[in-house]
Amino acid sequence: MNTPRSTTSTATFQKRRPSQSVADGVVAEIEAIISRDRLPAGHRIGTKQDLYEQFGVAPATLGEAMRVLRGRGVIEVRPGPGGGIFVANQSPLIRLAHSVLQLREDGATVNEVVGVLDALDEAVVHDAVLNRSDADLAALDALMTELAAVWHDPIEGLHCNWRLHRRIAEISPNAVLRTFYLNLVDYIESEGAEEPITASLDVPGFRANSEERLAAHRDLVEAIRSGDVELGRRALVRHRTPGH
Repeated sequence: MNTPRSTTSTATFQKRRPSQSVADGVVAEIEAIISRDRLPAGHRIGTKQDLYEQFGVAPATLGEAMRVLRGRGVIEVRPGPGGGIFVANQSPLIRLAHSVLQLREDGATVNEVVGVLDALDEAVVHDAVLNRSDADLAALDALMTELAAVWHDPIEGLHCNWRLHRRIAEISPNAVLRTFYLNLVDYIESEGAEEPITASLDVPGFRANSEERLAAHRDLVEAIRSGDVELGRRALVRHRTPGH
């Protein structure tokens, strides 16, 4: 049997997050084993019976976990003699999607994700300046009105801020950029359900709800309206400046 048994597998599985179902815990552990042990495509993980015994779960629970793993392109199930559960040959895009899903399990912080968004903002704003439509501008204006109304609320103001940035990213015709950016914003907001986002963004000199920072968002929308790439770049620099 080729099942990759680890002395830490059971302990890790038993310490799954309270929000996880038992099936989610099995999914997370199998993904962790494949990643940690660098199991190649085609590696035989074992049979369903092997995994029942390893994780101590019911057949229905394991079946649910297998459906999730197959849907993510992590495993393939081969019937017949010599069959079983094997590591799938994932495409680069599937591996990228899986890596995003794995961020929380790997302990990525909100500040780390925000840092990546800052790097992507230049491409996102550039695309928005060149591709915005009248409908896009109307949507951004409505969001700015909403943002101004809730700006000093530490929770609602921040969530509205991310809705504005989501809408800007949705203008981009680049599906890869748009999808990656939106998924990272989703990650930031989902982390805020477990701990205050404002605490995670406690950067020295950063005043999240200052009037200067609200003005920087207005300038960003106006730069997108202008269709001027250089104005967009300058507005983005002001948006990034700590303390604004």
